[in-house]
Amino acid sequence: MEIKKSNIKINSTDFVVFELTDSEIGLTNLNDLKDEIVNELNSGNLNIAIDLKNVLVINSSGLGIFIGCMNRVKTAKGTFKILNPQDKIVNLFKITKLNLVFDIMRM
Repeated sequence: MEIKKSNIKINSTDFVVFELTDSEIGLTNLNDLKDEIVNELNSGNLNIAIDLKNVLVINSSGLGIFIGCMNRVKTAKGTFKILNPQDKIVNLFKITKLNLVFDIMRM
């Protein structure tokens, strides 16, 4: 999976954004994302966002990876956001009640 990295400001706070390019997300294609997030945290970049605008399907393993990434960011005293999810993905977060856990934004 290709991961596009960029920097943006959200409410005047700098975020490193990882845009996922695959339409389907699961365990096997998110290992690189975990490594990228750990590298950013180790570099002092504590505000991380994952852009899901291209993602149409996330399985339970993918949700677990997102939870693990969020926990790493929060342990480092950072902020973790999910950006631009498709309606189908928003519904998945609602069904699993993860919309109460993640900070989800559309930009």
